[in-house]
Formats: sequence, C-alpha cells, structure tokens
Amino acid sequence: MISRYFNIKILIIILGIMLGGCSSLEAPPPSEAPKLARPEAKPKPTWTDFTESLECMDKLFLAHGKKGFVVTTAGIPDSTGKVSVSTKEMLHLAASDMSVRSKALKFIDYDTSSTDLLVLFEDLKKAGADQIRELPQYYIRGAISQLDENVITQQKSAGIAADFIDLGASKDRISSVITVDMNVANTVTREILPGISSSNSLVITRSGNAKEAGAKIGKVGLSFSMSANVAESPGAGTRALIQLGMIEVMGKLLEVPYWKCLGMKNGNADTKRHTKYRFRIMPVDKKIMFVQRRLNSAKMYSGPIDGKISSKLNTAIKQFQSKNKLSVTGDIDFDLYYALFISDFSTASIPDEGPKAIVTDQPPSLPITATITTDTNGKYQTGDTLTARVKATGDGFLFCYYKQVSGEIARIFPNRFDPNPAIKGDTEILLPSKSAPFKIRFFEPGNESITCYASHIDMTVPENIKGEDLQPLSIRTMDEIGAAFKKSNPEYILALFSLRCTNIIFLSTGIIRNRYLVWRFVSALP
Repeated sequence: MISRYFNIKILIIILGIMLGGCSSLEAPPPSEAPKLARPEAKPKPTWTDFTESLECMDKLFLAHGKKGFVVTTAGIPDSTGKVSVSTKEMLHLAASDMSVRSKALKFIDYDTSSTDLLVLFEDLKKAGADQIRELPQYYIRGAISQLDENVITQQKSAGIAADFIDLGASKDRISSVITVDMNVANTVTREILPGISSSNSLVITRSGNAKEAGAKIGKVGLSFSMSANVAESPGAGTRALIQLGMIEVMGKLLEVPYWKCLGMKNGNADTKRHTKYRFRIMPVDKKIMFVQRRLNSAKMYSGPIDGKISSKLNTAIKQFQSKNKLSVTGDIDFDLYYALFISDFSTASIPDEGPKAIVTDQPPSLPITATITTDTNGKYQTGDTLTARVKATGDGFLFCYYKQVSGEIARIFPNRFDPNPAIKGDTEILLPSKSAPFKIRFFEPGNESITCYASHIDMTVPENIKGEDLQPLSIRTMDEIGAAFKKSNPEYILALFSLRCTNIIFLSTGIIRNRYLVWRFVSALP
C-alpha cells in the first residue's frame, strides 16, 4: 500500500514538471518582441590562440629588418565542400596583424572570383610605363584538403528503471579532423617555392556536455590546446589553422626563427631540417654576410659587411663559438649558422616607434667606391628609354629617386618589382631592372635627373618621403630629399659628381670615407 502511494506521488511530481515545461512554450506577448530581438552578448573582437603569436611575428620581422614583401592570394579553397568560410579575409587579417609595426608584408587584393590568379598574371603581362600598379612578388595558395567527420565516437549511458518509469542519461563524444595545406609561389614564374609550405591538422572534439568540447593542433614536438569556442564550428578552427599556416610559411619565406612565436625555444626536427636546407643552398658570400650581420648585432664584430673572410671576422667567429660551447674552428658551418639564427640578441631591444637604421660605432674599414653609367653614353632623343647602371665595390643599401621635366619626383628603387634595397658589391644594378614591367621614357625635351643614396648599412627612410614607389611624392626638389635623409641619418654626407655637355652626360667616380655616397646624373635633351 505504501509502495503504491509512493509511486503515485512520484508520478504526480513528474506530471507537474512536464506541465511546467509545456507552459514555457507559450508565445511571449508582442510587447516583448523588441527585447527578445536584442543579442544576448555584445559584439567582441575575434581572438584566437594565435593572436599573440601574430604580434610576436611582427616584432620578429621588425628586429630582423624584414619589410616590403608584397603578397596576395585568391583565398584557400575548400576542397571538401563542407567548410563555408572566407579564407581570403582570414589571410588578409593574419598578414595585417604580422605587419603593424614592421611593415614586413604588403597585401594586395585582387578582386576576382577565380581561385586561380588569372587577373594578376594578365596584369603582369600588360604592366608598362603607362600602366603601373603595385604587383605582388608572391602569392599564397593552398586548400582545406581534409575534413573527416565523426572519426572517433564514444558513448556512455546510465539509467534507473522502476515498474512504470525509466529515467536515463547518455553522453556522446565525437571527434573530427580538419587539415589546411598552404604553399607560396612566385607570381612571375608561378613556381611553387620548395620548402615554403605548411600542413596542419586540427582535431575538434564535441561532447554532449558543452564544457567538455575542445580542439587540439598537434605538431612534431608541439601541441596546441584550443579554447572551447573553436570546437563549436569548423570556421573557428579553420581560422586558427590559417593563422598557424601563415606564421609558418611567412617565417620560412622571410627567413626568421618563427618557431619562437609558437613557444619553441630552439625549434624542432622539422624546423631544423628546413634551416639546414636553406643553409645548404645559400651562396658562400651570402653565408659570410649573414654571419657578419649577426655578429655585428651581437657586438662581436665591427668590420665591413662585404661577404669576405677577414682576420677580424675569424676572431669574432671563434669568440662566438667559444661563448656558445661550439667547436672553436673559425669556420662557417651549419652549427655556427643555426646558433646565430636562433640567438636572441637581435630582438633584445625593439624601438616602439618603428624600425631604425643600424648604426655601428666605427666607420667602414674601406671607403665606398661606385660608378654610374647610362645607355648610349647619355645621348637621348624624345621617345628613347632610359637604363641606368649602378655598381658599388662593397655590399650595401641603395635608394634612388627620379625627377621628371615637370618637376615631379618618384622613388624608382627599391620598388614593388625589386623591393629589396640591398645591393651586392661589384654587381651591376639596372634601373629599371630587366624583370621590372615598367620603363622610363623621355616624352619631351628638358632636364631630368636621378639621385641615389647609398650606404654600407641600412638607412632610415624619412617619413615625409616614404610615399608609394613609382608615384609622385609631395616633395618637389632633390635638395628636400637630401635634407630629409640627413635629418633621419645625422652622419649623412652629400656628394654630387656630374659633367654636363650638350646631349651628353658623363658620371665620374666618387669616394666618401664616411657612411653615405650619392650619385646624380642629369640628361640634357634638345
């Protein structure tokens, strides 16, 4: 009797709960509609587990002097057909976050519905003196190549049964895998750059208990546990994979120890293998220049950065090898290269206001000597095109500006097609280069000029003359450019060498025993 009464009581309680649940399904009055339409949470900025890593890459690019790399993409297409996200915008944002201070990456947007960059390649073919646009050097390609759903499924259940009631609970755990592959290609040759690639997989775990949802990216020697919101949709996971991929491929392309921004102090087997490959294919003089620059940053070497072995460099190498417990041989081998590559002395102090030129305590041991010549020995007629040749005896950095008859001045080197201002000693630099799809043509008689500023160390380009390459600057005279360079580089010295004759200009050779050398030529047209 007692048992039957107890069961009836339980039934009444359950029916009461069910009726209460039904009452909650009643439609709210119309007056409550505006209130219910409001979002429950305020909009928040998108923050992922790699946001701080992107900021770290910006600082790393800044410390290593990386800037001016022009890139683009048509997006990362979804080969699985199951992840509908805007990967192109994710790539844009990642590149932007890595270049806030360093200006390392300049992302050019090509508005085309084609996943192939056909529009870009057509522009490269058509670009000329009358159609100059900022065209990228590299483009990022890849795919969401894998989405395996329900890879792992686990189910747990429990229940209590009575004569006429059965109460139970179950918990499912489902895992899915998303893979994003990325590569970098040369926009002119369309060649996929060997070794500049990334492939990462994200395991997303969903559970009946929302608090148990999670995601994880695993790499050799590295594991990332993602926040719970990543597990809520493939889109958040895809963003994290794209950010990680951008850190890897841009780090490899710009040759910086990107793994430090991923929590690895000395990298892993994969990063070391890639670095060894880069060392193996690097020309001997480039290896020497790298060692010279890094030892200079470590304040162990103050000689010229010219890609040549010297007794001073050999002493500095042995000092570094001894300090870092390497074999003290004085040789430039991979162990020395890798130790210099991962060392932190270049990132010890990063200026808040942006990159500055590296200033050494001593002037170069040898003076800079350079010559400049032109086609046809300076004889030009209306309609002719100009090719200037600059040659320096030592490695350094070069900035050149061109002044037209109209008085407009534009920077012609470095430019979007040749973005690196570094020049190699005893190697002729063409202005414009053969690969650059633009020409300098004489359209009317008058005086036009080119002024080049060079140094054995990188220079700080004044803010008021940075502007956009191959576009008119606000400054109207070469003297203003010289004054701006002098203000940003206190030890700047101006040197002009020119001999003017009718229709002929001959450029002499100049030697400056301090830091900077300037060449100028003037073409006199009838």
